[in-house]
Amino acid sequence: MPQTGKSHINGFRSLLSPHAKLSNRGFSPALNLEKFRNRVTSTQARRAQVLEVEGEWDYWKLSDAVKSVKAGGIVILPTESCYTFIADVNSRDAIQKIYTIKDMKDPLTSKPLSLLCHSISQISEYTTGVQSRSAFKLLKDTLPGPYTFILPASNKLPRLVVEHKEHKKVWRRKEIGVRIPNEPIVIELLKQLDSPVLCSSVPTSRDSKILATDGQHVTEVWSHCVDFIIDAGERNSEPSTVVDMTDEDGSIKIIREGAGKLDALKSYPK
Repeated sequence: MPQTGKSHINGFRSLLSPHAKLSNRGFSPALNLEKFRNRVTSTQARRAQVLEVEGEWDYWKLSDAVKSVKAGGIVILPTESCYTFIADVNSRDAIQKIYTIKDMKDPLTSKPLSLLCHSISQISEYTTGVQSRSAFKLLKDTLPGPYTFILPASNKLPRLVVEHKEHKKVWRRKEIGVRIPNEPIVIELLKQLDSPVLCSSVPTSRDSKILATDGQHVTEVWSHCVDFIIDAGERNSEPSTVVDMTDEDGSIKIIREGAGKLDALKSYPK
């Protein structure tokens, strides 16, 4: 149990002391006790609810996390590469929470949020880059998998996402990175949510650029910042391969080589 500390104990004694000075309005034990409880509660660290999910038999546990996302909460999910913060794509407050948690006002850490989807059809709702047969085939051949595809954002993507006050320069072309992780837990949560979510990788600490891959470590470092943590154990530390598909000539550009094999991209027209 968290320790209240001497200051809180002394404060409590002063509230109950028979020598306490009474104001003109009189002494209200109930009121003063309530103030004490609030004082103690405010000093206790907030802790996220941790859900351990090992397989399909645990999917029923995800319902509370889904409700939290819908209510504007922040949840940490496991992908195949690392853990990630997620927020409702339509919640301005939730998106701002992720910026605040990661201190993303710092230009060194200001990377745009990506969109997690459960299917290619959902990607096509929020982007305009999957109309061609070759683009659809590329996504079908590589997803679910460790790839992030940067595509033009459609009008369905909320404006605050593509033109957030902290990231106008980053998203000047109104683009969005999209992912379908090869992680059944993510797919199941997104299906229950029936909506994509915005995500940003969880680092090992606020000042680190190393991806968090261990559920227990994530809980120790970040549980005071979020509402739910889905703990699925150890993850692969290699990040996703990032592919830019926004060029008008239909070519692709590899922005970052990661866990996704480049050979899978050879079928796409250059």
